[in-house]
Amino acid sequence: MATPLVVSAVVLRDAAGRVLTVRKTGTSRLMLPGGKLEPGESPAAAAIRESREEIGAELDEGLLRPLGVFDAAAANEPGRTVTATVFEHPLVPIGAPAAEIEEATWVELDDPRLAPLLAEAIFPVLRGRGPFRLAIFTGSAAGDSPAFADAAARLARALGDADVGVVYGGGRVGLMGVVADTTLAAGGTVVGVIPQGLVDRELAHRDLTRLEVVPDMHARKLRMAELADGFVALPGGAGTLEELFEVWTWQQLGIHGKPVALYDVDGYWQPLLHALDTMTARGFLSQRFRDGLIVVDNPADLLDAVRSWTPQPSKWQGDPARG
Repeated sequence: MATPLVVSAVVLRDAAGRVLTVRKTGTSRLMLPGGKLEPGESPAAAAIRESREEIGAELDEGLLRPLGVFDAAAANEPGRTVTATVFEHPLVPIGAPAAEIEEATWVELDDPRLAPLLAEAIFPVLRGRGPFRLAIFTGSAAGDSPAFADAAARLARALGDADVGVVYGGGRVGLMGVVADTTLAAGGTVVGVIPQGLVDRELAHRDLTRLEVVPDMHARKLRMAELADGFVALPGGAGTLEELFEVWTWQQLGIHGKPVALYDVDGYWQPLLHALDTMTARGFLSQRFRDGLIVVDNPADLLDAVRSWTPQPSKWQGDPARG
């Protein structure tokens, strides 16, 4: 499997709602301003640099708003895929095309010349019908009660029926396997992200929509966070807690603005919720972040909650004296 092209891109729209696209010399497909990241460069920095180099646009990093991370077939490299971190930015003055760009043009959202990434992934989001993915954190064991697997399967069926994609740890065992298999059986999409070490131990699920193999656990968590529009913790053990608290901490620090949820099965998360209430009462957790953690016990409430969730100001924008 060829390594995906990893790029950063930016959406600029005019007053009529059209999107600025570019066409590289010698190609026919239109794409967003942007390009590959340089070594050590962040996606935001790459979007700013590429926009300056390609169309003479000076973007403000503080005004970049993440739209999401999208995957599709590469327009100009047959057999390869592209993974793009995409930002939106208010309209700024645009210069003449430069570097490898032959044409810059404003297009409607249904223009037939679009590259697959725009036509199949990014523009559907801009039209309000785009893919939505939830990262599911859960155990590689099944637990001591069939209620856990039943609840995981019920949630997975609901996600598949609602056309909500699943991002998860790529395993085939325990509740992880239940979530993947049930979502796929319901017609949903499942992207697994698994470290090479677990692949070597033959724990990888080989029949997913896509399986991404990463070097280690740190890369796994980062990649899952990039791919997901929200995070849900089902019952699990220490690994599930680690994943949950990392993305929830990132939310509080303003690293992402995505919802984080606990899916409570048979009261499993009640002891943890009690501990969080103690942290809040004792001054170590802000009430607004405690209130912002979604807690649900059924698929309908989960889908409603993650879709209507509104980000809080980050920890340092609110009350820095309390975490």
